[in-house]
Amino acid sequence: MKIRNNTIPSAGPWITDAEINLVTEAIKEGWGKKMNMHIDQFIEEFSDYTQLKYCLPTAHCTDAIHLALVVSDIGPGDEVIVPDVTWVASAAPIEYVGATPVFVDINTTNLCIDPDSFEQAITKRTKAVIGVDLLGNMADWKKINQIAKKHKLIVIEDAAQGLGATYRGQPAGNFGDISVFSFSGTKLITSQQGGIFATNDEELYEKAKMVSHHGINKKPGHEYFWSTTLGYNYNWSNIQAALALAQLRRIDEFLEYKAWLYHTYKSELKGIKGLKFNEKIYKNTQQSFWITYAILSPKYGLSKQKLVEDFQKYNIGTRPMFYPISSMPPFAKYMHNQEGKTGHEINPNAYRISDYSICLPNGYKLSDEDVRYICDAFKEILKKNNYQ
Repeated sequence: MKIRNNTIPSAGPWITDAEINLVTEAIKEGWGKKMNMHIDQFIEEFSDYTQLKYCLPTAHCTDAIHLALVVSDIGPGDEVIVPDVTWVASAAPIEYVGATPVFVDINTTNLCIDPDSFEQAITKRTKAVIGVDLLGNMADWKKINQIAKKHKLIVIEDAAQGLGATYRGQPAGNFGDISVFSFSGTKLITSQQGGIFATNDEELYEKAKMVSHHGINKKPGHEYFWSTTLGYNYNWSNIQAALALAQLRRIDEFLEYKAWLYHTYKSELKGIKGLKFNEKIYKNTQQSFWITYAILSPKYGLSKQKLVEDFQKYNIGTRPMFYPISSMPPFAKYMHNQEGKTGHEINPNAYRISDYSICLPNGYKLSDEDVRYICDAFKEILKKNNYQ
């Protein structure tokens, strides 16, 4: 197989004149009285798309998760349950507020939080659960909410990776007391950085709005520079909003591309023993296919790190599956209370799937030829490992 000279990146945005023109407008005109014009327009259109009443843009999605915990009055002595396989930002804000993260296992099919593992981890100290719509898949929100309601827990839906997906006919973000979204450079739509705190609860929204801007109450009649509570600087810029707004208006185009990419990968690699892809397991559910991932049988003897290195030899950029958060130095201490058990024993699905899974190139504008080259390289890598 001839190796290409140019590198295929693991990810990347799709920018057109639509984005350039709107950002240019924000740079030229978005000042003074118009400093929020694209922010306001984005909020309106994002709220319509997600069917969420109150949307508060933030500088990062991590900020939005932090706000969700703060306005839910979660702090020292409280426990928050979170799936073990997700981006670390799903869990880090739990420590920001002094609470204790409790890591639970994932479902083997959709890689989202496993409802049974979630329920088994609930204690008298549990105050909330953060469910993650991982890699464009949807968690089993019906069961999660039933369990949460039974135990009177706050539900935070981390939909950072779920925008564009639906569960039982409802858009991602509609299954938590609070939901959060991300617009980082690799997401379905991007503002390079940015996030959203969203809820249908006006009281939570107003509290988050104040906390996100130095604790200043912006309502008429309040002093402009007067902080009424400890707050943070999580504001979004109008320029970021302009970029995200142009991207949001193209979201159907992005979703169509991601579905094409997933089905092309699956078609080109069908019939390979010990190789699995994203799977749909719930009725009336639609994945966004934000990232196509491949789960490999351990019998190949190929760790995710080795796979990434092998793809690099073909000038193909891939990413390893997220590491179990409980395996990382800042969080490993939370697993030491499990009577000496290892992470592989406590959350076996999380560790096994993470060890042998990678995210295939998912950047926009890959051609048929690019995808065939990626798949041919994958086949050659697997052939060299002689698993029959």
